[in-house]
Amino acid sequence: MAVGDSRTLTRVVLLWSGIGVLLIAAFVAALGAVQRAYYSPTGFVSAFATSVAAHRLPEALAMPGAAPTSSALRAAGLSAAASRELLRADILPDIRDVTVASDTEGRDHVHTVVVTATADGRPVTASFRVRQSGSVLGMLPTWEFASTPVGVSRITVAHADDFRVGRHTVSPRAASPDQPAGAFSVSADYVVMPLAPLELSHASKYLRAAPVATSPAPGVVTETVVDAQPTHAFTADVQKQVNAFLDQCAAQKVLQPAGCPFGVEIDDRVQGDPSWSMVSYPTVELRPGDDAWETGQMVGVAHIDVTVQSLFDGTVTTRSDDVRFSMELSRVTIRPDGSLAIVVAQEP
Repeated sequence: MAVGDSRTLTRVVLLWSGIGVLLIAAFVAALGAVQRAYYSPTGFVSAFATSVAAHRLPEALAMPGAAPTSSALRAAGLSAAASRELLRADILPDIRDVTVASDTEGRDHVHTVVVTATADGRPVTASFRVRQSGSVLGMLPTWEFASTPVGVSRITVAHADDFRVGRHTVSPRAASPDQPAGAFSVSADYVVMPLAPLELSHASKYLRAAPVATSPAPGVVTETVVDAQPTHAFTADVQKQVNAFLDQCAAQKVLQPAGCPFGVEIDDRVQGDPSWSMVSYPTVELRPGDDAWETGQMVGVAHIDVTVQSLFDGTVTTRSDDVRFSMELSRVTIRPDGSLAIVVAQEP
């Protein structure tokens, strides 16, 4: 072989050797990138969080250890009977900027991965516990959640029967049917997704609750109260019924209208029928009691016109007096058909 041919062969060998080294380096780099992206604790959790952010809940809950099974919830100290009714994509907030903030390995080789994001523009965070479950080809580790990534929200609807989330009305009675039929407040446990606070409210003719957000956290029970308060229509309708009740009292031609909060006692002889009229009605202000709506003491003024004859000297006079009185509603409830049941407290 000529010297020139030998040198050419050497250059070719060196060239291909260099290419081989570059290919090996590229393969190793690619393998490292794949491992970081798909076969690392951060990659595993990031895939879960990204699925939640994209509202792909079946995909997220299909990841190893993510399914909210009864055993997984029980192992996390959560209610195994918690309702899955809120595990639906169409009620989730707009989740953006998903970022893995940290990855800490414990002595038990369980990694705690912290993820941050924004939900409807508000910052949210969640900590997930993952552990290695095996490997692919002995090189690429696979992972699973060491404890459930979902949380439970204990939702209480105070003074009403249901709450609103998105376009859906949800009844805690359906999720927890053992509650008393006449309970003034109802509550139930619901499985909720991390990084996805839900906005809850209540709106009906007589009751309205300002929106409140759940605070989901993996493996944690959080409390959320939907506090329903009287609407103007509720107060106005109760006021109307109180006024009608007092008008019926005023229609009675007696000194002491039966079952009514006002009346007078006269020692002299009454001539003819007394005549009552209302000067001012008590102002209704509803407040929650132990098991129904109620009011405090309300003050009103009635007026009586009556002719009396003195037992002392027989003179006849017309008495025309304002009579101040107080009354209280001890129980105001909304019947299933939407009508009101009102109980006037009786004087002791």
